[in-house]
Amino acid sequence: MNRNGTISYQNILLIQTGFVGDMVLTTPLIRSVRRHAPGSRITLLHAPRTDEIIRRCPHIDRRISFDKRGAEKGMGATLRLAAALRKERFDLVISPHRSVRSGLLAVWSGAARRIGFDHPRSGLFYTDCVPYSRWESTFVRRKLRLLEPLGIEEEEETPEAYWGEEEEREVAAVLQEASVDGPYAVLAIGSAWPTKRWPPERFGELSLLREGKGIRSLLVGGPADRGDGAKAARAGSAVDLTGRFGLHVLAPLLARAALFVGNDSGALHLARAARVPAIALFGPTGPEQFRFDHRVRVIRSRAFCAPCSDHGSVRCPRGDWICMPGIAAAAVAGEAERMLGDHDDV
Repeated sequence: MNRNGTISYQNILLIQTGFVGDMVLTTPLIRSVRRHAPGSRITLLHAPRTDEIIRRCPHIDRRISFDKRGAEKGMGATLRLAAALRKERFDLVISPHRSVRSGLLAVWSGAARRIGFDHPRSGLFYTDCVPYSRWESTFVRRKLRLLEPLGIEEEEETPEAYWGEEEEREVAAVLQEASVDGPYAVLAIGSAWPTKRWPPERFGELSLLREGKGIRSLLVGGPADRGDGAKAARAGSAVDLTGRFGLHVLAPLLARAALFVGNDSGALHLARAARVPAIALFGPTGPEQFRFDHRVRVIRSRAFCAPCSDHGSVRCPRGDWICMPGIAAAAVAGEAERMLGDHDDV
């Protein structure tokens, strides 16, 4: 439940240029801003990689895509964006993204009030700074605390996913092409950070362990995951759909699924938003950063060094990377049995 409160600002800019998972975990904040500012104009500044996640969001009026790692990389592009933002005459900026660039864009927007986190590098750019501590609360809770300077305490942390009839038709076409006409499990093999990925061979082994239970296994991931998808498919019986469709199709595909299995990733958070039973695999990061409901079962590494990071890394800090490989496929299959039961009669 949340305290009554109205956001009096009429032209609001939200800045979230992070990864897919960051955007999914920002949807409760976006929803709450709209709830408390029903008549305001809400603009979202985001990265192109999250366009398919947010393009059907009903809570925002306008989106501005900023390709900070591609075509708009560099200070020149940032300055041009800042000039464009200033012309919009925003009166409130809320930024759950902690980078210096986001802080600069907030202050250069000209908005009189700017709310962000009390970060050593970017806190100086905000008029209202909210404390940020990984030990204090969940990722979503920390983002929702950005509303507290406005007198709002929001409790609802459930993320949202958005799709329409067009995406439903695309899902139907994908399933028809893959000859899937019954229950299926989605195995999401990717993650933005390599150390958070369960080895693809384990996903293949999991599909073999589930074979004969009446549920097909579908491997999903982006174009960069095609190599791992091929490895997983060779190691098991799953249908490899990696790189076959965009993120806009993933949420409705998940919504129809009997089960999701995946790493600490954007796909996991989309599964939560789509309300599908999910098994979440954790190694270098910890599940304490999230408030999972009864639909999510967590299997975490028993490695003595795990967890070791907020968000994972490109390489294992110790150099031996034992956390994710140490999770056995049999343990995941057993959890799947407990969640779904025997589907021989499906």
